[in-house]
Amino acid sequence: MTQNPQHSIPPAPQTVPVPQPTPMAHPQAVPVPQAMPSPYGQPAAAPVSPYQAAPMPGAMPAPPAPNMAPPPMPAMAPQGVPHAPAMPVAHQAPSIAMPEPDAFGEGGEVALPNISIQAFCERTETANAIHEMSRDWRMKRTNLKIFMGGLPAALDYYHKESTPALILIESGMRGPELFAQLNQLASVCDEGTQLIMIGATNDIKLYRQLLDSGVSDYVVPPFHPLSMIRTISEHFSDPEKPFVGRTSAFFGAKGGVGSSTIAHNIAWCLAENIKQETSLVDLDSSWGTTGLDFAYDATQGLEEALSQPERLDDTLLDRIMLRHTAKLSILPAAGSLNNDPIMNAEAYQTVVNGVRKISPLTILDMPHFWCEWTRNILTSADDVVITATCDLANLRNSKNLIDFLKAERPNDSAPILILNKVGRSKSHEITVKDFAAAVGMEPALVIGFDPDGFFEAANDGKMLTDIKSAASTVNGLNYVASRLKTGVFGEAPNLNSKRKGLGRGKKKSAAAESGKKSSLFSKLGKRKS
Repeated sequence: MTQNPQHSIPPAPQTVPVPQPTPMAHPQAVPVPQAMPSPYGQPAAAPVSPYQAAPMPGAMPAPPAPNMAPPPMPAMAPQGVPHAPAMPVAHQAPSIAMPEPDAFGEGGEVALPNISIQAFCERTETANAIHEMSRDWRMKRTNLKIFMGGLPAALDYYHKESTPALILIESGMRGPELFAQLNQLASVCDEGTQLIMIGATNDIKLYRQLLDSGVSDYVVPPFHPLSMIRTISEHFSDPEKPFVGRTSAFFGAKGGVGSSTIAHNIAWCLAENIKQETSLVDLDSSWGTTGLDFAYDATQGLEEALSQPERLDDTLLDRIMLRHTAKLSILPAAGSLNNDPIMNAEAYQTVVNGVRKISPLTILDMPHFWCEWTRNILTSADDVVITATCDLANLRNSKNLIDFLKAERPNDSAPILILNKVGRSKSHEITVKDFAAAVGMEPALVIGFDPDGFFEAANDGKMLTDIKSAASTVNGLNYVASRLKTGVFGEAPNLNSKRKGLGRGKKKSAAAESGKKSSLFSKLGKRKS
């Protein structure tokens, strides 16, 4: 999916009065894989736009009079970007500054529908920023083409070609000349085509005039690719299903590291300690332990949903999901070997999308294997939590996972790393400091090795909140749970200073506003007899 964002873009021809559109090196931008289905079911048709063919002469019809939005800012900050100061965004283009994130929103991220987008740019910097959008997983289903020449090139091009669902046009013109050319463009636009203008100045008067003329939106560079993607998403969201909840995918760097246990307990902390409406989905149909950890008999929740994804709606989900508490719902897996595992990537994505429509925050407990559907879900999750232990295999796998996710999610927050069972071997275990240096990321949470507390919880179907010796670990889990809800790491809780088995390294401050990388050490105290 990734492509080199630094393609050279030839300038518009200067030998003709009206420049012909000059495509970038790859006219089709990114080849669009079809692994991920539309989050809205069938591919979404382009909604009818006020920017459609209008009789000439005269201005384009004005849209219904909504409350006027504030003028666009010179650098449009993306809405709801998860932001942890210890986890910087990677792979940003050198010429594109990453904006500061806005307040964390309740909704989650979804891929854009299957639409065609054509951009006509005047400046190479703008074309590069739009081309960088093609690397984002939200654009996987779109067909993006980029041309040089701006508004005159678009006029010449669409006199001969049909218009796509969305046109992005960069123009530094103002006044009567701009609106005259926009009216000419409107006369050749197909019904339903939307137009987003990329201007040169932050002018509220021009902004209002453009919206009154039927232009869908007005953006002023420089902008981050994610800002533009979210601007586009606002105009192509499904009005019948406006809400999509957030997802946090938990994945173990190696089997047996405790990823499922941590996922289940963080889901519990979110629901019972933080009072966040939460759903827990066990995606391991063969070996899932959700039923064991929450003391349920084996059920066919996940298997039933995967076997008939075309029938999955709110009613079916309400029937197969278990309401464990007032704030926690569970979609369990049977953990049976009687049936072959379902590997249909679209079925898994349909299940996840279905739960997101009814739950503000969903915890995805993922199995430790690598295939199309696990890659898709990890790539498109709002947050990814990697659990590892401090040995060589976990170090290698964590490094590979972090590098993969940073490459596939260049505009998203980096994964959250949790180190579990630390202190099992004082002489042979890789230190937390060395592990963090090797993978290029500080762990957000370090959990000490104490099998007694975990065995008691697992064998008795309890949560760690029911284990007296696990109080400091629960504080650490609440710390991560708060991050998944708010998008910001809060102040680290005061943990027990008797950190047996964690005799290496110093405890660091985790204040989010400091902007420094932080670690949180959590130790399970030995169970008292």
